[in-house]
Amino acid sequence: MKSRAWLAALLVFAGLPAGAVAQRWRAIDDIPRYERYLRDALPGAETFRFVDRGTPHYRGYRPGPNGGDTLVGLGFFTVDFARDVRGYKGEIWMLVGMAPSGVLLDVSMVYHSEPFGYFSIDLPEFIEQFRGKSVLAPMTVGDDIDAVARATITNNAAVRSIRDSARRMAREFLAARPTDP
Repeated sequence: MKSRAWLAALLVFAGLPAGAVAQRWRAIDDIPRYERYLRDALPGAETFRFVDRGTPHYRGYRPGPNGGDTLVGLGFFTVDFARDVRGYKGEIWMLVGMAPSGVLLDVSMVYHSEPFGYFSIDLPEFIEQFRGKSVLAPMTVGDDIDAVARATITNNAAVRSIRDSARRMAREFLAARPTDP
């Protein structure tokens, strides 16, 4: 906590708002900035739109058969929905892609400051475990998700943030779906 106060003081001294770093990977209407991660998390989507009606997220579309757009899925940052979940050293920022059916399409690792992430949550084998999982699956380390490494706090936090954010997004999206265009 002491280092966070030091960082905030440094940012203010540099003329930046204290939350500048923390806001770095929040969902905002800046698709070019996040397009690489959106393409990873929402395979098959060709265009993206930002939506913020209390649940900031991106919608990925591909051309439909009749000239309209077909929704491929929703992309959202774990830090927007699972704010209290922290790894060993802090937030783990991932962009999760979810199909309208509530099935996870893919996860894009955006940023983390975990000391052992490079051989745990950064491994492709870790992220691959989430592809095709329903938001109703347990998504628990040791149950249906392998830790891949011994970085227990980091692995558990990453899994928990994906599970909690995907379930929250599914609840809000599926509840709003009948009235969505």
